[in-house]
Amino acid sequence: MLHLLLLNNIVDAQKVSLISKFRTQSKIYSSPVVTKKDYVVVGGHDKHVYFFNEKTELINNFETGGWIHASPYELSNGNIMLGSYDKNLYTFNSNGELINSISPGGKIFSRVFEMPDGSITFATNKLGLVFYRFTDSTIYASYKSGLMHTDLVRTSSGNILTGSMNKRLYAINNKGELKYEYKTKGWVLHSKPLVLDNGTIVFGSYDKSIYFIDSNFQLIKKFETQGKIHGSPLQINDSTIVVGSFDNKVYFLSLGGELRNVFETNDKVIASPLMLSDGTIVICSYDNNVYFISQKAELLTKFETAGSIFSSPAVMSNGTIIVGSNDSFIYFLRFENALKKETSK
Repeated sequence: MLHLLLLNNIVDAQKVSLISKFRTQSKIYSSPVVTKKDYVVVGGHDKHVYFFNEKTELINNFETGGWIHASPYELSNGNIMLGSYDKNLYTFNSNGELINSISPGGKIFSRVFEMPDGSITFATNKLGLVFYRFTDSTIYASYKSGLMHTDLVRTSSGNILTGSMNKRLYAINNKGELKYEYKTKGWVLHSKPLVLDNGTIVFGSYDKSIYFIDSNFQLIKKFETQGKIHGSPLQINDSTIVVGSFDNKVYFLSLGGELRNVFETNDKVIASPLMLSDGTIVICSYDNNVYFISQKAELLTKFETAGSIFSSPAVMSNGTIIVGSNDSFIYFLRFENALKKETSK
């Protein structure tokens, strides 16, 4: 009873406010990106790309010829690249003005990733993982094996990690050569691999498991949940790994893959978790809610949208949180951690 009373006081001490919201013409599956200028770019299922300034005002939009599921990516020069189901990869300047587009072949599922030499890599449904060079406008390497949707990450050895619908996680070098593969019993769909400081790779699979493997792709630990794992794992301040599941739960795991805590929502968790600068964790669920929880998995407060949430949240430098919902709205929220302020006085 005392614990419940304390928890209610914690919830009451927090506040989440709606700054503004913008209505698109369909659901939001693509996750927003915040640029170095603190602009926000979001792709929609309505085939549009939306650009907002640091005041959350719409400054531009562009209509492609297909759904947008891939998330935007900011290049080192400040330009934005985004792939579409219309088989085009678009480049915009920071104000949302189209610079050019290329048609590598196939629908573009993954977020673009920029390599150290300025070339890019991304995944399509026809060519697999593609390495593209701007200097001569050519695909200089590729690797195809199953449909690849996963956001890409580069290891310290230079390999690109990507998941596939043929139930594997791959490590592929920049020549398109397979270096390692790890087979699971389910799709490795959108769960972007997390590479820890010691080289351990953490990722989720549709076989309901969260995997911990070493840099040679040997299994260290497998943590089993009761639901598919779609979102990406997040490492928070105390090194805990946080990841959501289709079983309506968010799991807090140690670096060794042992359970530390659980937070439960009322529907599946597809989106990846986000950590704010004060350590608060933001969780979006198919129960329509955006949850704000502590690093001990305690509910601080929540914000309800009118639709299920597939898209992962993002945060601006001033703390504004961006959430795309399947009610067709893009929400701009502000979380006030009153308890944190009181503690810091």
